[in-house]
Amino acid sequence: MIAEFTVENFRSFKDRRTFSLLATKNKELLEENTFEASNKERLLKSAVIYGANASGKSNFFNAFLFFWDFAVMSAPRKQAGDVIETEPFSFSKQTESAPSSFELVFFIQNSEGKNIRYRYGFSVSQTEVITEYLFAVFNAREAVLFTRDRQNINTGTYFREGSKVKSMVRPNCSFLSVCAQSNGSVAVGIIRYFQQMLIRSGLRESPVELHDGDFEQVLSFLQYADIQIKKITVKREPVNIHDFPTAFSKEWIKKLIAEYPEKETYLFDHDYFDNEEKIGTVSLPEQEESSGTRKLFRYALPVIFALKNGGTLFIDEFDAQLHPLIIESIVRLFNSSDNKKNAQLVISCHAVNIMTKTNFRRDQIWFCEKNIYGATDLYSLVEYDEPVRNDAAFGKNYLNGKYGATPYIGLVREPDWFSNKSCIF
Repeated sequence: MIAEFTVENFRSFKDRRTFSLLATKNKELLEENTFEASNKERLLKSAVIYGANASGKSNFFNAFLFFWDFAVMSAPRKQAGDVIETEPFSFSKQTESAPSSFELVFFIQNSEGKNIRYRYGFSVSQTEVITEYLFAVFNAREAVLFTRDRQNINTGTYFREGSKVKSMVRPNCSFLSVCAQSNGSVAVGIIRYFQQMLIRSGLRESPVELHDGDFEQVLSFLQYADIQIKKITVKREPVNIHDFPTAFSKEWIKKLIAEYPEKETYLFDHDYFDNEEKIGTVSLPEQEESSGTRKLFRYALPVIFALKNGGTLFIDEFDAQLHPLIIESIVRLFNSSDNKKNAQLVISCHAVNIMTKTNFRRDQIWFCEKNIYGATDLYSLVEYDEPVRNDAAFGKNYLNGKYGATPYIGLVREPDWFSNKSCIF
């Protein structure tokens, strides 16, 4: 359960900006859209981020992906001397050599069913970890689990597992991932929690791998969205060397085939009619389905996984190729009392039709806006300078520029090259 994510000096995020899923004291949609994480804090089940093109929405998701990858995978993947792939803010002399910083506040349920609040963060350059820390709230007070200042690491009473592996930590790896590799119980629990988070982009087709128990659930999800598919099957066949571009070396192709000897094609069964009488079915390969059907097929497992396990699902450009009513329906799967595991959905989109008081509270609606220096600001509707009423027409006001984060569209003029008689076009 995520409470807050903070980023500083990464891509278009120059200054420290915090995205929060902490619910405010507002009572609107309290039971449907929020849940209790502790005696003092309620969290939001979803949030949506709006903004103009190139405002920094995708950079927010890239920042979280970088945080996730470095926290979880740096120890098993990185060798000594490998570069840390952070990308400082490019348009300021003050930031180009400064570290990038990230922090996540989250809750994990312990064996007694109590939600423990953690705060984990780090700052990195492209060559080393500058700082790293982990705190947890026990008995109403935040306790130090570990702190790190470059290679100087101090572990607290609640993190004795870390004292055994200090000497094994490379400058370009997270201490958390090293502790998890050494089977430290606290670190393993946190890494496993992070692995339940899913990050997707609506602009890319993520690979799908269905197992035996997945087919019926995915089919049900597609039918829920009124997709007329009756059955999903998979066709497996040997990979052929001719399936690869000629530019690839034969040696590389042979190694890949040895590792992945089969390719899978998903087939979708549709009813087949003579006049209006059903006489059979027709199977179409996935690539012959509409782009919207393929998009939903790729969203199905992440949505189902998050709802079943209480994970957090991030989707950038969520509305790409999807009908507005389907977008709204998926959002309502999370914003519902039926979301028993308190799964969370964080999306960016341009679908203003879902920006309504029946779908979202004001603290669930966020905006990205770039200033004249190329830096992204990130703020919610409850943080807007002028108070926003709950009964306001959020979508209409946003399109009218009342909340900012919309593009300035200048007068469209005929480009010079169009009227140039010597133009070769």
